[in-house]
Amino acid sequence: MAPVLAAAAVGLLALAYGAAASLGIGSASLGAGGAAVQRCDTSPSSSNPFTKTINLGSGANAGKVVSVTIGDVASACGGGQMTVVLTNASGAKVGDGSAGVPSGGGSVTVPIDEQPSVGSVRNVHVAVVGP
Repeated sequence: MAPVLAAAAVGLLALAYGAAASLGIGSASLGAGGAAVQRCDTSPSSSNPFTKTINLGSGANAGKVVSVTIGDVASACGGGQMTVVLTNASGAKVGDGSAGVPSGGGSVTVPIDEQPSVGSVRNVHVAVVGP
């Protein structure tokens, strides 16, 4: 019985080796492209931005940014996901968060995860993905 098991094991090893040897090795190419991305709200611009309110905490969170409210969001953005990134004077991220945009647009309050001190925030960047 042992010689039969040994022969079977050798046969399985040979089969596995043969299967691995038959795997092809080749090269493939990876490409990149670009496409225009439609905006759900065409009104924000440097001369007509979203309205924004930086909401500060109280008590132990006094002086820290706990959320940012973005207003005047078009209804076409409803159902999307809004992300807010706060940066300092060097452009480094000091806080961020995300929230869903209500179906009618309007105002979105985005909680900020890191809750940086208000003095460290220089810029508020807003993006909506979807709907």
